[in-house]
Amino acid sequence: MGIRSALKKDLMNLEASGLMTADDVRGYLNTQLNQGRDKLTLISRFNEHHSQVQAGLPSQESELKFERHRLFKEIVYPKTAVQNWLTRSH
Repeated sequence: MGIRSALKKDLMNLEASGLMTADDVRGYLNTQLNQGRDKLTLISRFNEHHSQVQAGLPSQESELKFERHRLFKEIVYPKTAVQNWLTRSH
């Protein structure tokens, strides 16, 4: 993570608010899943979902809730929503 990304993440105060960036979600999925097809499939599904959300398109992953950070307008995901999505998808 670069200095700018780390500073931006610190300014957004995500940990205190229970939110995760897309990179945080990928890292979380990477640590929670074992190597193999499931890991690659879920990370690919998340990447597709995130790309669709960024483009303003509807996503197939309706249970993966997201919001936009009110100051930086970056798409962030509540940690509980990511955990619920992982348990349902796994």
